[in-house]
Amino acid sequence: MFLSTDSILNQMREITAQGKGISPLFRLALVALVVISVRKKRVLADYLAGYAGLALLGAGVVAVALESKPNLFNFIVLFPLGLLWGREALALPPKPRPGLVRIILSAAFGLFALFYPRFNDGVADAVLFAPLGMVPSPSLVLALALVILTKRAYTLYTVIPTWIVGAFYGAFGVFYLGVDMDWGLLAAAPVSVIAYIASGRDQEHPKGKRFKRKH
Repeated sequence: MFLSTDSILNQMREITAQGKGISPLFRLALVALVVISVRKKRVLADYLAGYAGLALLGAGVVAVALESKPNLFNFIVLFPLGLLWGREALALPPKPRPGLVRIILSAAFGLFALFYPRFNDGVADAVLFAPLGMVPSPSLVLALALVILTKRAYTLYTVIPTWIVGAFYGAFGVFYLGVDMDWGLLAAAPVSVIAYIASGRDQEHPKGKRFKRKH
C-alpha cells in the first residue's frame, strides 16, 4: 500500500533534515574527484560513475535507516542500481568527447541534481545541504546527466534500468506527489534516451560492450 502524499513528503523532509551532516560530504567527494582528475590528467567523467553510484547507494540506505517509517521500496530499487553504477566505475569508461549541446544539457541536469532545492530553505541551504545521495530524484538526475554527457560509454545493463527507474520516480513525483521540481527528473529520462540513441550515429556500441580506451 502506498503511503499518503503528505506522509511521503514529510519523510523526504525528515531525510533532508537528518542528513545535513552527510550532505556536505557529497560536495567534498566531488571536489576530491575534480582534484584527482586534474592530477591524473584524466577526464572528470571517468570518475563520475562512481559518484553517481555512491549517491544512489546512499539514497537506498537512507530510505531504510529512518527511525519513523523505513521505505523498503526505495532501498530495493535504488541500492541495486547504485551497485550497477559502481560496477561501471570499476571498469572506467572511455574518455567522452561530447559536443557543446551535450555539455550544456548534462551540466544543467547535473547542477539541478547537486543543488536540488525542493526541501531546502534558501540558496545557501541548497548549496550546502541539498539532498543528493539521500533522496531518489537528485541522485537519479545525476546518473541520467552522466548518460547524456558520455554518449555510449556505459553498458545497456546499467543504462536501461536507470531510464526506467528515472521515468518512474519522475512521473510519481510530478503526478502523484505534486512535486514540480521532479519535472527535472521526468525531463532527464527521455533526454538521456534521445542522447544515447543519437550517439549511435557517431560510433558503434555492440550489445553492452564498451569501447577499449586508446592509450
